[in-house]
Amino acid sequence: MPNPKTEPYTKTLKKTMHRKSEILSKAQALWEVGMTETAQPLWRTAANYEEHIAPMLDALGRELEGAIHRISAASCYEKAGDPSRAVNLYRAALSGPLREDTRTEVENMLHACLIAVKRKPVKSIPSA
Repeated sequence: MPNPKTEPYTKTLKKTMHRKSEILSKAQALWEVGMTETAQPLWRTAANYEEHIAPMLDALGRELEGAIHRISAASCYEKAGDPSRAVNLYRAALSGPLREDTRTEVENMLHACLIAVKRKPVKSIPSA
């Protein structure tokens, strides 16, 4: 039974989700055949789409779906080699509504990502 507080997807959201799915499929296909470096820009693009989709879903009263898209964005950033952004998104997802088993999985993903952040050298950050 649908939540009475949720609104249907907008045309813009549907279009954005469709485009993200296309990019995500391409990234996954390249990843699976071992072309990880070629897939990295696609992972970043898919992550960016996911980051934009999440608040759109929140605005429609679909916070649980929004959290799932934040988790997907984090996973994409991880695959793109950007564990710092992944950490932020995992934490954001954990601050929202999640099923208990999903929460445990995300906490484990966050933990693994924090280990990766410790090991990754810091690139120079531009000064203000």
